[in-house]
Amino acid sequence: MYQSLNFTYNGESSEEYGVVMINDGGGLYKETFLPNRSIRENKINGKDRPYFMGVENNPLSFSLSFFIKEWKDRNNLRAISRWLFTDYYKPLIFESNLDRVFYAIIEGNSELIHNGCQEGHITLNIRCNSPYSYSPPISHYVSVRGKAEPYFYNEGDAIIRPQLKFTKIGDGDISIKNEENNQEFKLTGLYDKEVVLVNCENEEIISSFQKSLNRYLHNNHNDVWLDFDRNSSSTFTFTGNFDCEFYLEYKYLNEDRPIYY
Repeated sequence: MYQSLNFTYNGESSEEYGVVMINDGGGLYKETFLPNRSIRENKINGKDRPYFMGVENNPLSFSLSFFIKEWKDRNNLRAISRWLFTDYYKPLIFESNLDRVFYAIIEGNSELIHNGCQEGHITLNIRCNSPYSYSPPISHYVSVRGKAEPYFYNEGDAIIRPQLKFTKIGDGDISIKNEENNQEFKLTGLYDKEVVLVNCENEEIISSFQKSLNRYLHNNHNDVWLDFDRNSSSTFTFTGNFDCEFYLEYKYLNEDRPIYY
């Protein structure tokens, strides 16, 4: 990311604010190669080898420094502050790879380093909402009248879960099965013209009749959320009568080129 001069945050370009990324450490660039992770284990009395309980991946964090061009003429420190000071994670994209999105927020201390003559640079601490960067959302439209078998590919480095939008045609049930791992997502007893939003990552289901009919669908669901393994291709079997918008975001460990098989 540090080979970039410009970046976009929360939909606004750094060029609009007259800032340019710099390396304030001098010498070679230092970047995160893999997410910071810690081992979870339980030490047992009398045993030299602790009981391994897995690993915990921590969200990405890194510093970001940029030079303020034409500071004296622009006089726009307040505008820069308002642009970067958000209350939730926002998309951060570097010009060196426009297909990688970091969901980021400013945390901790920030520094404005200058010479007293409105020439200087700013250093910020960035924290992301996960250990990964993401692809832009990739959408697929599937029209199902009885059965459909679309083919999807996960080119990322980690398991992902899709987001779905169903529009039901006629009363009845729907299902989506990943033929690679035999996971089958099911919703039963849907109404005609009911629109259902499903976020498999957050395990959320929202019906368009939730407010008007006080309708909640968790009891209509079989509690399967469609894991889609990394670097894998799968046929998905859609069964029922409905239209579906199928959204994927690939997860990446770093910004390297795609891996093809």
